[in-house]
Amino acid sequence: MTNVLITVFLAVFAILTAALLFIQFRSKKKASASVGFGETATSWKTKYNQFSQRSYVNALRVPLFKKVVLRIRFRLETLSVYDEYTLRGEVMRIIFTILGLMSFIIITLLAFRPSWLVVFWVFLGLLFLSGVLIDFFVYRVEAKLLNQLKEFNNRVRYFYQQTKMVDEAFYESIQFVGPEMKVQANRIYSILTSVDPEAEMAKYEEVAPSRFLKVIAGLAVLVKDQGDVVSDKGSAFLRGLTSVNQELNTEILYRSKLSFQMRGLSILSLVPIFFALPIKNWALSTFPIMRTFYDSRIGFLAEVLVYGIALTSYMLIRKMREVNEAKYQNTLNRPQWEKWLLEKVPFLQRLTQAFSPNPYTKEHFKLSKLLKDANYPLKLDWLTLQRMILGLSVVVLLISGFIYAHSREKQSILYSAVPESLFAGSVSEDDQKALEEMSAFDRQVIEDIQQMEGLTPEMVQSHVAEQLGIKDIQDKKVKRATERVINKWLIVQNSFLKWWEVLLAFVLAFAAWCIPVWTLQFQKLLRYKDMENEVHQFLVLISILREFDRMSVYILLSWLERFGVVFKEPIQEALQTYDSGPEEALDQLTERVSFEPFQQIIERLKLAVVRISIKESFDDIDREREFYLEQRQEANQRSLNTKGTWANMLGMVPVYALTFLYLVIPLIYISVVESKDMIQRIQ
Repeated sequence: MTNVLITVFLAVFAILTAALLFIQFRSKKKASASVGFGETATSWKTKYNQFSQRSYVNALRVPLFKKVVLRIRFRLETLSVYDEYTLRGEVMRIIFTILGLMSFIIITLLAFRPSWLVVFWVFLGLLFLSGVLIDFFVYRVEAKLLNQLKEFNNRVRYFYQQTKMVDEAFYESIQFVGPEMKVQANRIYSILTSVDPEAEMAKYEEVAPSRFLKVIAGLAVLVKDQGDVVSDKGSAFLRGLTSVNQELNTEILYRSKLSFQMRGLSILSLVPIFFALPIKNWALSTFPIMRTFYDSRIGFLAEVLVYGIALTSYMLIRKMREVNEAKYQNTLNRPQWEKWLLEKVPFLQRLTQAFSPNPYTKEHFKLSKLLKDANYPLKLDWLTLQRMILGLSVVVLLISGFIYAHSREKQSILYSAVPESLFAGSVSEDDQKALEEMSAFDRQVIEDIQQMEGLTPEMVQSHVAEQLGIKDIQDKKVKRATERVINKWLIVQNSFLKWWEVLLAFVLAFAAWCIPVWTLQFQKLLRYKDMENEVHQFLVLISILREFDRMSVYILLSWLERFGVVFKEPIQEALQTYDSGPEEALDQLTERVSFEPFQQIIERLKLAVVRISIKESFDDIDREREFYLEQRQEANQRSLNTKGTWANMLGMVPVYALTFLYLVIPLIYISVVESKDMIQRIQ
C-alpha cells in the first residue's frame, strides 16, 4: 500500500512538473527573441528574471500551484514594497526554494521506504517547513523596510533643513532610498503634490504597511497644509521625525534581537519529523527485537507523541517569532465556513443554540465581551460551532487512533518475525526463515486455542506438544513454545478498545472544547501590549500637534482615530456624539475604555475643552513620552528574555523526545524484559 501511495504521489508530482515545463517551453518558443543591451542581456541574472516572470504566469494555470502562488503573493502584497515585476520575481523565488527543498526531502525519504503514517507526518512537516521559508522571506522584507525608513527620515531631515519645504525634502530623499522604501516614498510624495492631499492620505492609511509610515505621511501633509511651527525647542516637524526615529530604533533593535535568539529554532523543532524514520530503521537493523516495541501500542503512542511534540513546539515558536502590528478587524479575512455550515445543515443551528449560553446571561455577556476584547469579529454561535467541531474531531481522532493501535499491535504479534534476544544483531536468511516459520506456528496455535472452551495453561501446553510432535509435555522446547504462545495470546485477547480509553478521549475532547476560549483569552493579553504601544503613539502625535495654532480637541481626536487601532471604535463613537456635547462625549469615552494611560489622555482633553489650551494641557507630555519609551524598552528586554528561554526549551524538547521516547527508553525497556527472561531461564 505504501509503495502504491508513493508511486501515485510521484506520478502526480511528475505530471504537474511536466505540465509546467511544457507550458514554459511553449511560451518560450512563441516568444520572439529580444536583443539586449550589452552583456547584461545575456547574463544569468537576466535569464533567471525572464524565466521567473514566465513561470509566474504559467504557474497560475496549474490549479495546485495557483493557490500557493496567490497565498505567497498576498503575504508580500500587504507590505506594498514591490512593483508588479519585482513582486512576481520575489514570489517565484520563494516557490523555487520551497520546491527544491521539498524535492530533496522527498527523494531522501524514498530511500527509507516509510509507512503511510510516516509519509503523512513528513508531508505535514513539509507544509510547516514551507511556512518557515515564507515567514523568513516576509520578515526579511519587513526588516529591510524599517531600516530603509530610518535612513529615509535622516535624509528628509537633512534636505528639509536646507529647503524648509516638505515636498522638496521628500523628493530629494527619494533619490537615495532603497528599493523597498522607494515605493512608499513615491506614494507619500504623490500625496503631497496631489489636488486633495487629505483624501489621498485617507486612502494611504488603509494600505500603509507600518504605523511609522502613517505618522510620517500624516505629519508631512499637516506641515504642507498649515506650515511648520518653530518654537524654543525647534521645528515641530523635525521633532516629530526625531520621535519617529526613536520608535524605529526600539522596533529595529527588538526585531533584530528576537530574530537572533530565535534563529534556527523553528527548523530544529521539525527535526524529529524527518529523522524519526532513519533512527527507527537504524534501531531495527541493529536490534531487530526493537520491532516488538515499535509495533506495539506503546510504540505507536511514542511515535504520535514525538510527532505531536514537534508540531506543537513548532507552532509555539512560530507564534513567539511573530512581531505583527495591531490591526483593526471588523470582518473575517477568510471564508466563513461556520456561516455556510449553519445555513446548509438544518439541525446544526438548533444544536449550536443548545450548546451556546442563553442571551442576557452572565456567561453570554462574558463570551461576547471576550470576543470584542480579543478583536476577533466572530459571532457567538460561530464560536460555539468551532468548539463543537473541535471537540468532536478530538473524540473521533483519539478513538480511531486507539482502535488502530490495538489492531496494529495484534497484527504485529501474529505476523511479525523478530528474534527473541536483544543481542541477535543482523539476521541471516536462514534465521529469518526459521523466525517466519515459528511465527506461523504460533499464529496457528493461537487460532486453535481461541476455539477451545475452559482453556487452561495445561491444555495449551498439551496442544503445543501435539503440534510439535513431542510426546513429553514437560520438554523444555514445549515449555518455551507454550510460554511464548500464551504471552502472544494474552496480548491478542487484550487488543480491544478499553473503557478508560473512551473516557480519556472525552476528557481530552473537553480540553479541546475549551481551547478556542483559551486562545481568545491569550489574544486579549497580547492586546494589552498593543494598547501600551498605541498610547505611546498618541503621545508622539499630541507632542507634535499641540504646537499648531489651529489645533482643537475635535481635530486632535480625529487624528487619534485615524492612527488608532485598539481604541479606534470608541474614539469613533465619541466623534459622532461630540457635537451634542464635548464633555459628555469624552465622559462616555472614559467609561468605554478602562485602560488607565488612555484615560489620562482623555482627562487632559477635558481640561482643554473649556479651561486651558491644548498646549498647556499637555505641557509635560515630553517627559511622559520619555517614561513610556523607557518602560517599553524594559518590557521588550523582559519579553526577549522570556521568549528566548521558552524558545530554546521548546526547540530542544522535540529532539529530547525523539532521543528518549524513540530510542533510549525502548532500548531500556527491551533490555529489562530480556534480563527478566534470561534470569528465569537460568533459574
